[in-house]
Amino acid sequence: MSILHRVRRAVSQRIPRQYAIRYRLMRERLAADSRRADREAEYFLVSYPKCGRTWLRVLLSRALEIHYGSPEVDYLGGAFLGGNVPGAPRVRVTHDDDPHWKTSRGLDRRKRRYRGKRVVLLVRDPRDVLVSMYFERSRRERAYSGTLSQFLHERRGSLDTILAYYNIWARSRGIPSDLLVVRYEDLRRDTERELVRLLAFIGVSDASEATVREAVRFASFESMREMESAGSLESGRLRPRDPNDPESFKTRRGKVGGFVDYLNPDEIADVERRIRSGLDPSFGYADPKGAAPSPALRGGVETPGAA
Repeated sequence: MSILHRVRRAVSQRIPRQYAIRYRLMRERLAADSRRADREAEYFLVSYPKCGRTWLRVLLSRALEIHYGSPEVDYLGGAFLGGNVPGAPRVRVTHDDDPHWKTSRGLDRRKRRYRGKRVVLLVRDPRDVLVSMYFERSRRERAYSGTLSQFLHERRGSLDTILAYYNIWARSRGIPSDLLVVRYEDLRRDTERELVRLLAFIGVSDASEATVREAVRFASFESMREMESAGSLESGRLRPRDPNDPESFKTRRGKVGGFVDYLNPDEIADVERRIRSGLDPSFGYADPKGAAPSPALRGGVETPGAA
């Protein structure tokens, strides 16, 4: 172990965990390899954390692996989706600005990184993101010791940040050359259809039905949970913090509307009031029942015969 590495580890052990995590993420974002990958990317897959990005990443990587006959795929690593599958489009996967560690005012509003690129924006009901983010922060990262009720009003990485992040993207929709918004709820409701739409958007319009079905099977919640329990993907991104604590799993629940199991009626009413008054309605989440987003944000390639 080098002296520099020992110094870094010693320093990290002496500062609060949240600051160590934020410092690591900043170093990764500013690294030369990361900036080079941004320039080389043909597409970006962007999301706020806890919107189902790990699931979508495995789903798409499996489809690309089969379609291109790749002998080796890195499902959760590498600069590009699938670890840069030979012949496949270069899709850069990013949380975009690490927003979950920022206040709403501290978010990057410029989005110049995506100018001239084609972007997939994965979104999810802010109520579910909020609860899932709490468990990520408290059980997986162990960087928050407060209650869920307290987390609802945190300035950094809670509801205000989530809403601001979505609103920034709604206002920035014209910066990429093309923007495809994918809702987690739609992906859960009809995974095959949404996967075909996603593949077409990144230039893979000829994937077979068998490829799509196998990718959906491989990345099902049950399969992902089994892979996480067994550590079969050999990635820290898909490994429980505590195997005896279901809330510390990356594949925690995958449930649409699961927030009702954690928030009391008054908290739900307050969160929904803040969403109605503070979120761009084009995402479809201002209505508590989650109406479909407007065509203005839908974007992208539609599949033949799709409604």
